[in-house]
Amino acid sequence: MAVLRLGLRAPLDVFTPKEAFMASEHHFPRFHVRPPSGYVNDPNGPIRIGERWHLYFQYVADTERRGGVVWGHASSPDLARWTMHRPALSPDPDGADRDGCWSGTTVLDGDEVVALYSGFRHEHPYQSVLAARSVDGGHSFGPPQQVADDPAPQDGVDQFRDPFVWKDGDGWLMVAGAGNRSGRPAARLYSSPDLQTWTFEGHYAELIRADVSAEDVGDMWECPQVVSFGDRDALLVSTMDLHGGGIGKVLALTGRRDGLRQRDPRVSRADFGPNFYAASALRDGTRPIVWGWVTEGRSGESAVAANWSGLLSLPRAVSLAEDGRLASAPLDALQDLRVEPIAATAGAGTTMVDDLPAQFEADLDLHGSSGETRLSLRCGEEHLDIVLDWTAGTITIDRDHASLDPSAEEGGYPFEEPALRERGSVSLRWYVDGSVSELFTGSGRCATARFYPTTPPPWRLQITGSTGSDTIRVWRLADRHESDRHSDESRGGVRTG
Repeated sequence: MAVLRLGLRAPLDVFTPKEAFMASEHHFPRFHVRPPSGYVNDPNGPIRIGERWHLYFQYVADTERRGGVVWGHASSPDLARWTMHRPALSPDPDGADRDGCWSGTTVLDGDEVVALYSGFRHEHPYQSVLAARSVDGGHSFGPPQQVADDPAPQDGVDQFRDPFVWKDGDGWLMVAGAGNRSGRPAARLYSSPDLQTWTFEGHYAELIRADVSAEDVGDMWECPQVVSFGDRDALLVSTMDLHGGGIGKVLALTGRRDGLRQRDPRVSRADFGPNFYAASALRDGTRPIVWGWVTEGRSGESAVAANWSGLLSLPRAVSLAEDGRLASAPLDALQDLRVEPIAATAGAGTTMVDDLPAQFEADLDLHGSSGETRLSLRCGEEHLDIVLDWTAGTITIDRDHASLDPSAEEGGYPFEEPALRERGSVSLRWYVDGSVSELFTGSGRCATARFYPTTPPPWRLQITGSTGSDTIRVWRLADRHESDRHSDESRGGVRTG
């Protein structure tokens, strides 16, 4: 794949025509960001440049990943519809990233965009922090140079990678992920006056794995991201088990920053599903926005056969909840993807929504006091279930019966939602895009899961345990390249009972 370097402007629509996105199989996502083929993992360096948002991501054109990782590139005027571009950053055959341009961030420095990222070399113990500059608005980057020292041997660091940079007063701060097999994951902190010379300042945050009981914090933190809410920060980390367990989950460490350290953080989950990892944050604007890598949930052989793997989550506005944990909500801009409402039919204790396409949003206000309310997305004999237990105060994503394909992963994923028990009501926003399910609750909890029904649409949403006070609104959602057909009628809803 041709990748242009500094000074050569890449055409804005390499993945054209539009039909290239219209894969025939119903698992392929239409409004999430990913190219029509190849391997996608971590989102990188979201940034606003002028009137457009730019989002980069780890990409290998070959789904079997026999090539080096490049930075794929998409941009949007509204954070809902995205245009794919040529990859913006690729390995320098003679450089410190010769085996891959791995995860990092971008910042504006005057009229230039600076990418700070992990340079991967097979023989090198660390992924060195590299910087490359763009003079064409982030469409292509020049040759890299290493700007921060690798950890010293006496630091006892086994893994080091994934810089995240932000402006702090007149200078810059950077965290990078680190860890070792003794179970001390950390976010190493650096400062710089000019993005070129970085000084190690110690650990922004560090935990001892054995001392944290509520969540397994792993041996190493990947993709650390820092977002701020007044005098409090949230450090998002992706946990890794260096003893063979592989990648884990995204945690949010929230607390006050004392000088250049975060003190006594609260540890909570950023997503409760099985398929969200490697969060990447945009600090610009009134509320920080976070994307994640949506992992596969099926065998590697199935992904290779399909010729595509991985995608980026929907953008999420994040905030701090009253209890100090990180809360996530879908962006208001996503409402512009609504094309037309889909009618719901209420029955005695059951509501049906028929003729569902593979791309839809459900906005639900549900009520109960005991027992269960069950949302079943029925695809022939297969069904993905969301179970609300009003007594226990839990929501479970259950995909044990979601696919007849033996290569698809199963499992139930419960999480606490106190509103069920405390208020007897809950609001849900549920996005389905082919094989992707993203669920958001009104209290800021979210869960991302993949599922692979063998039966193509139309599907049916069956809600059992519904009440006369429930309100259920469902819309078909546009492909991210469809023209905007949002209208007043798309605001309609169905009240059961």
